[in-house]
Amino acid sequence: MNVDSFMTRDVITVGPDTPIHKAARLMVDHGVSGLPVVDGAGRLVGLISEGDLILRQKSRQPVSWWRAFLDDGEGLAREYQKAAGTTVGEVMSRPVISVSPAQPIATAAAILHDCRIRRLPVVVDGQLVGIVSRGDLVKALAAVPREGVRRSDLELKAAMRTRMAAERWTSPCDLFIDAHDGVITLMGMVNTEAEKSAFETMARTIEGCRSVDNRLVIRAAIVPYAYGV
Repeated sequence: MNVDSFMTRDVITVGPDTPIHKAARLMVDHGVSGLPVVDGAGRLVGLISEGDLILRQKSRQPVSWWRAFLDDGEGLAREYQKAAGTTVGEVMSRPVISVSPAQPIATAAAILHDCRIRRLPVVVDGQLVGIVSRGDLVKALAAVPREGVRRSDLELKAAMRTRMAAERWTSPCDLFIDAHDGVITLMGMVNTEAEKSAFETMARTIEGCRSVDNRLVIRAAIVPYAYGV
């Protein structure tokens, strides 16, 4: 699945010369938390968000001498402009992280997560063609068909072993993996409840897995045998 399949195409935008109070009104009226900023030719030049507007509500603190000495002048000037500016172009965030409509939806998801942002403009040759948000990713997840995928029991066991080998926190030698008629059985000992639950999630998300029989035992829950008792 690509970004093109789930992005929002009818995007509300503003120009750099738009007064910030009008941008704020657009956000409120349309229930969005950010707006792409485009120039007269439709090229993406920035992004204005709630965070940019909230920054203006904070009282500005005098810049200490040591910060003025250590920080670059451009950064301090930009900080002042964001706090005191009256147009979108003065307070918007830039440069903007963007994606192509041909990129996998997983790439967009990784960027949104790693950069801790809520929306990602979709651009072709500098032109804004859409936007993909966290909500769009939820729609993509809901659209993934899981029914009808069939795998042999041997394939299920092999897939589980492959996934375990790719994770540092797993202990493959302590686990016995079996599968019968699409049901993956997990047996053995793990260190924590989190590991037990994570192994079940790992098995359940394998395509073709019908259900998981989780028989894993937590080591700390085992009462040591005492001689003479």
